[in-house]
Amino acid sequence: MLLLAQANPLGGLNLQFDPPVPWSSAWGPTFWSILVGVPVTIILLYFLKLRRKPVQVPSTFLWKRSMEDLHVNSLFQRLRRNLLLFLQLMAVFFVLLALLGPQMKGSTRVGQRYVIAIDTSASMSATDLEPNRLDEAKTRALDLVDSMGSQDLAMVIAFSDTARVISTYTGNKGQLRDRIASIAPSRTGTSLREALEVAAGLANPSKQFGEGEIASEVQPPRLMVYTDGGFPDVEGFSLGNLIPEIVVLGQPPAQGQSLPSSNDGETTDPAVPPSNNVAVLALQTARNEERPDQIQLFGRVRNYRDEPVETVARLLRHELDEPIGEGRLIDAIEVSLPARGSRSFKFDLPDPGPVGLEVRLDLQDDLEQDNHAYAAIGRPRQARVLVVTAGNRYLLNALTTATAGDAAEVVEIRPEDLETDDIQRALLAGLYDLIVFDRVAPSDPPVGNTLYLGAMPPGEAFEQARPVEAPIVLDWDISHPMLQYVRDLPLVLIREARVVEPPPGSTTLIESDKGPIAFITPREGYSDAVVGFSIYGEERALNTDWHTKLSFPVFLYNTLRFLGNVEEGLGDQVQQPGQPVVLRAAPTVDEITIDPPREPSSDVRRSDLGTFVFNGADEPGLYRVSWESGDAIEQSVFAVNLFDARESNLAPRGIPPEGVTGREAEPYLIKIGYTEVAGTRTSQPARLDRWWWLALGALGFVLVEWYIYNRRVYI
Repeated sequence: MLLLAQANPLGGLNLQFDPPVPWSSAWGPTFWSILVGVPVTIILLYFLKLRRKPVQVPSTFLWKRSMEDLHVNSLFQRLRRNLLLFLQLMAVFFVLLALLGPQMKGSTRVGQRYVIAIDTSASMSATDLEPNRLDEAKTRALDLVDSMGSQDLAMVIAFSDTARVISTYTGNKGQLRDRIASIAPSRTGTSLREALEVAAGLANPSKQFGEGEIASEVQPPRLMVYTDGGFPDVEGFSLGNLIPEIVVLGQPPAQGQSLPSSNDGETTDPAVPPSNNVAVLALQTARNEERPDQIQLFGRVRNYRDEPVETVARLLRHELDEPIGEGRLIDAIEVSLPARGSRSFKFDLPDPGPVGLEVRLDLQDDLEQDNHAYAAIGRPRQARVLVVTAGNRYLLNALTTATAGDAAEVVEIRPEDLETDDIQRALLAGLYDLIVFDRVAPSDPPVGNTLYLGAMPPGEAFEQARPVEAPIVLDWDISHPMLQYVRDLPLVLIREARVVEPPPGSTTLIESDKGPIAFITPREGYSDAVVGFSIYGEERALNTDWHTKLSFPVFLYNTLRFLGNVEEGLGDQVQQPGQPVVLRAAPTVDEITIDPPREPSSDVRRSDLGTFVFNGADEPGLYRVSWESGDAIEQSVFAVNLFDARESNLAPRGIPPEGVTGREAEPYLIKIGYTEVAGTRTSQPARLDRWWWLALGALGFVLVEWYIYNRRVYI
């Protein structure tokens, strides 16, 4: 590539030549020698075209005149006056220049549209680039903004597991700089799909953006993605008019690295490229079955380095009545990790009660945040359940098993007891977490969650319920917490049931051929679950054989946990940053207070579904929860962890290392739909091909030469 000019008035672009057959290639000297020989051949042909007539000179007096004529008709004099030769040489000259492949190259081009997408996921906080990958991405994006021309526009998107438009289309460089500088790191995973879907709007010419600029198919936008490639391939997506360019950030794997042998062989993954990171990828608490007074903490650590690692895992305790700080060390174990392998660890400790726990690795690597993992041990709590039934022993037996008895305290009353003053006051005071109505319904909805078996809740929405005979179960919502592990519903025989169209906002739990026979509907902050049939029918005849199936006690136990506000003593739910956290409290509590690790506390009110939904869990760590219960303050805690192997694997993806085979290069490639997008370390310069201008000039010279030749002009 030959650089001929450094400055250009068109916005900092440089004139460069990129010939299709470089001189350094095998055919280069032969190719260019033939081309250079073309004008020489044309001149030689003109020499051969000169013909002289023999002249006899009778007198020496005429010799001088004959010599002057010979001088006038010399070769170079003929060439000097031949316009056709000049035009032909100019045409050949322009063709030669066109074959040199002249281009305008630079970091910008006139009137270009840019979509700048910056990855802010957890792995972009890695410090293998100074100060970290995200700051390097912002610096690259700022360089692009600085090189934009006066007619260029750009928009900025920050993406991690979700995408946010930081700036709409604008040519204001100061605004773009400020918006890019304001991008903050997130602690979540990465998904390029949302960023692509936002940017794909540019391919639709009917859409309008920012300052009124309309996307154009004539000027396709360039999608500049600054990332480390730590996201899954985007399947089923078409780039359309977008011209993608992925700038890969992060230290590439060293060339020629080999995988050391592992002692156990099963914990080493040769498909994972090495990187300077060690991460805690799992942490789970459980009660020791042999010693119920003991808590066990299980975890898994992964080493992404190409060498073994010896480290110490420290277990720290965080009290609920103190600000979350450094914690108090209560135990430590040594962990030996093979190269690019993983190990499990376990802590045994006496039941500490409600407390937050932290496991911290004693080492330094490129990503500090996944060296910590958190677990929460909550306060065990039994739900208070009121069962209103006329002696349904199958129902009572299922609610008083050993497992269900640990989760709930069950009180049984008869339907006629509903009219007593004590029960009425208890229902209106919200003293029960869950009220089960078996073939009976109260006159007014109680304060609390309810389960109706063979009956409908009070209200106009349920007055249209109709009886159906022998409904057949067709489908059920296995994703709903009340139907977890419920599998044998199609085997259940039902003699008679009542069905109704669920009110708006309801969720159908069980669908039959006669309509929904089970659903759950919200009611002023509480939930009413309705099953359209009961175990007994009229005159205590069996109405179904559901009580003989395994799904019956499982369904009731799930109902105790979901509607009974049973708080697990051990934190068995994995909460990840950026995801909503659903919390539960006593039915009389309308508001709870949450203290994040590094943010000010916030109050969360009860939702229409009776739960508390917290959307601010953006940072890994321990979150304290408190609420007023009478004259006391109750406290709890939940943990948020990264636990994302893709984010902890810091090996950048997008550019295969040099010298690897095609199969070895596959983990590094980025696929968008059916397109494989090759990453680059530096931004590719904008390129404007100018060879066709020279080709048009050559054609013009040929046409003029043809016109002059036919008209005999100047010849």
